[in-house]
Amino acid sequence: IKRVTQTTFDMVLLDIVMPDIDGYEVCRRIKSISRERDLSILFMSALRTHEDKTKGFESGADDYLVKPLYEKEVLARVKLHLKKRSLVKHLTALLKRSYHELYNPLSIIKTSAEMFGYRHPKNSYVDTMHAAAKSLHLIYEDLYYALGAKKEIPERKVENLAKFLRKRVEYFTLLAEVKKIRIELDTQDECLVEIPSSDLQRIIDNTISNAIKYSFENTTIHISLIKKMNIILKITNHGSTIINPHYIFTDGYREAFDTIGMGIGLEIVASICQRLNIHAVVESANGVTTFTYTFKSGN
Repeated sequence: IKRVTQTTFDMVLLDIVMPDIDGYEVCRRIKSISRERDLSILFMSALRTHEDKTKGFESGADDYLVKPLYEKEVLARVKLHLKKRSLVKHLTALLKRSYHELYNPLSIIKTSAEMFGYRHPKNSYVDTMHAAAKSLHLIYEDLYYALGAKKEIPERKVENLAKFLRKRVEYFTLLAEVKKIRIELDTQDECLVEIPSSDLQRIIDNTISNAIKYSFENTTIHISLIKKMNIILKITNHGSTIINPHYIFTDGYREAFDTIGMGIGLEIVASICQRLNIHAVVESANGVTTFTYTFKSGN
């Protein structure tokens, strides 16, 4: 574990039965080091039951080899995971280089549409273009966060969630209006939470954009913020009932595969909530879906 914090590795081959702490715990600790979340870990163990293997994968392992080991199989698995890691690193580097090329024209489109709206009468075509540019910008930010967040965990700061929400609702108002959806915000004056600003924005932005995406026309998205022992944020929309709401925060899950979107927004939200111990619940029945987040008060 100490070596991993000091040196960059491509792969760790790890036993399970060891003194002091077992391999499962070693794997979890390595994966908790932010810059090594994608480090390949292969278990090599005499433990062979399905429960043993399941526990290995749940702790974060990428593969599980059962002893006695066969040299050709070990080498084949090692080469496969090294090739996968090399490909991921290459694609990551390519995406990062592409971001600047994408960001500049996207910002020009978004800013130009905003300026046109200030200087000319309201135009539905310009509004639609502006809303589309904002949607693309949200996807861009999700991708950038997903790659950038693996480097280091941002510093926590005390945020006034009520004030933060008002700004984000203002940002999303046009996207909602284009789809004939209203956003109602009911919040108390001061609700302080201790959280990195970038993480808070991803939670709020991805949940609101998801609500807009799946709401029916001429409906209302209701956002409420309540301060009790903890701070509770609820975002409710009216649309199709989610069949499996308990799967919403699992990797890559999407309820409707024909809906435009990359499916990473709520996956990012899930990872943030897990890392920061934010309790997240999704409920859906009779066309009403509610996302509830419980934050510890930052007072």
